[in-house]
Amino acid sequence: MATTRRKSSNTSFRKQASVKVGAAKNVALAHGDIERLRDHLTNYKRVQQHIQHHTIDELQMYPQHDPRTESPAYAKVHKYLTVQLDLPCLVCGVKHSTLGDTEQNRYQAKAMETHHHVVEWALANAVDLDKFNAIIRPHLAQRHPKDPTWRYEQAFDQQKLLDWVDHSEHNLWVLCDVHHRAKFLGIHEITYPIWVPMDLYRPDFETWAKEQIDTMRTGTKQTMKAPRKTASKKTVTRKRKAAAV
Repeated sequence: MATTRRKSSNTSFRKQASVKVGAAKNVALAHGDIERLRDHLTNYKRVQQHIQHHTIDELQMYPQHDPRTESPAYAKVHKYLTVQLDLPCLVCGVKHSTLGDTEQNRYQAKAMETHHHVVEWALANAVDLDKFNAIIRPHLAQRHPKDPTWRYEQAFDQQKLLDWVDHSEHNLWVLCDVHHRAKFLGIHEITYPIWVPMDLYRPDFETWAKEQIDTMRTGTKQTMKAPRKTASKKTVTRKRKAAAV
């Protein structure tokens, strides 16, 4: 009996000792975590609001294609979206009807444009018809069921694919010329992750960003204009004659 009691007592003592050791280890670990947290907070430096100037070396691959011309069907859809529906720029919200309103037209846009956002026009001949029918068309059928024009429930043929790329309203986004083509702001000029959230910026951050862009443009404040089209020879000649007079 005495031997049994001693064994039981020893076992109980060991369990208690083990619990105490475990508790001590937990305290030590917790203390270490607290010290590491204090060290982290002491040495923590918040990244301040800043510009990261990033240069991209991009190779743009295009298949053989005809020179870009505005088809009658594209012109019709473009006018329908930008003038008749008067849809806003996805980024800044300016419309065809508010281009002349300085409060509504914060970026001094000059025109409303449409951007081929799923498939770029010049890449249409590179698109595999079978892949389009398998990947893109079912998605469009779900978003636009029983569409009377495109009938996404039925497989496209090659001509229908080319027509869709050129002038489907489901392949066109309405953007102002600034957020379409302008340096530092246009979807054709900056990376997608930077362009996408611009419509969600806080007003103060948007103002700051605009000021930084103005400053970077040759060091002088300028309006945020999209690239101008090259002047015709007649226009240049007239300007030279006027200067000579």
